[in-house]
Amino acid sequence: MCRLFAQVCAAPRTARDLLVDAEFSLLRQADADPSNPQKDGWGLAWFDAAGRPRVVKSGRAATDERERFARAADEAVSTVVIGHLRAATNPHLDEAHAHPFADEGWVFAHNGTLTIRQEVAEALGPRRARLKTDSDTEVYFQQFLKHLARVGDPSRAFEECVAEDWRLWESCRGRYPEAATPYTSLNALASDGRALHALCHAARAGGGRHGVFHPGLPWSVMCYAERDGRVVLASEGVDAGAWTRLAPPETMSAAPNGSRVELRRRALDPVSPSGPVPEVSRA
Repeated sequence: MCRLFAQVCAAPRTARDLLVDAEFSLLRQADADPSNPQKDGWGLAWFDAAGRPRVVKSGRAATDERERFARAADEAVSTVVIGHLRAATNPHLDEAHAHPFADEGWVFAHNGTLTIRQEVAEALGPRRARLKTDSDTEVYFQQFLKHLARVGDPSRAFEECVAEDWRLWESCRGRYPEAATPYTSLNALASDGRALHALCHAARAGGGRHGVFHPGLPWSVMCYAERDGRVVLASEGVDAGAWTRLAPPETMSAAPNGSRVELRRRALDPVSPSGPVPEVSRA
């Protein structure tokens, strides 16, 4: 189970307190569960004064690079900050496969496995040439950008990714006899620096079962909170305060507007060619 984190603010600021110093910070989540350590890479992304993505990432465990992780957290002063800890299913443990990924002014991080990576890649059209790795997350990112270019709305783009995966699954499921669905989780964060957009949805169980510091939170259900004028979204709460669970499948967007951050949640009701799409959190 990978770990996702995002902070959205009305004005640029650091997220170091929640990334490094907080009681349940993203860094402390990295090795809090010895049975499911997040040891396969880490990354932080933010946007500079010109709105350009900045990404620092590594194929090593964040706990082996605590000082570098903390320096990156100090440097990440932005209205949108995204963090990721990787628990890999892909055997390549290097910087290139670490999240977040960046392209065309967007950054993207994911928790889950896209089982039909190859089939989705084949459906990318000209965007397939932009792939730099064999990461299923990078394929998912380009799929998101493909649909975003067509529909113009990030929430609908995520919805189109889900629909396309199930359409492709109809013709390729025989290649994956051990899998009941085309993916485990499609939980993801995406940002162009102007807003944060997220999908919370998982069709079958992945590598985790529940939160490390919040054992009552299912691994597939993201949560959010307001902290000192910030909106924070994470795979697990990074402090002991109150957190609001998302109700998957749904999308959420958080955008600075003047002196505050506006939230928009949108419930999804995805349907496959064979019927309703499963949601593991309801099992």
